[in-house]
Amino acid sequence: MVPEVVATGIGGEAARKHGLHQQTPLWFYILKEAEQLHRGQRLGPVGSTIVAETFLGLVHGDQRSFLWQRKNWVPELPSEKPGHFTMTDMLRFVNDINPIGES
Repeated sequence: MVPEVVATGIGGEAARKHGLHQQTPLWFYILKEAEQLHRGQRLGPVGSTIVAETFLGLVHGDQRSFLWQRKNWVPELPSEKPGHFTMTDMLRFVNDINPIGES
């Protein structure tokens, strides 16, 4: 993301004032990315990758997790496309298609 973009939108003026548009901390970049790509409604590629990798690391690092207890584990819940389970399928399963509520 270019410095001019970091210095726009919500917090843009403060970012420029404190030089965050030139040396952007990761946390600010993630928030700005979400704002620019998804109007702040969800994370962008960098933020979502960090969250996903963190969860994966926790599950993989826990010797008692389902990944260690069952070899070749695959989700057993119903999915829209058989054999391909997605987060959307999980949301359908828990009956919460819009987990952030109405905008």
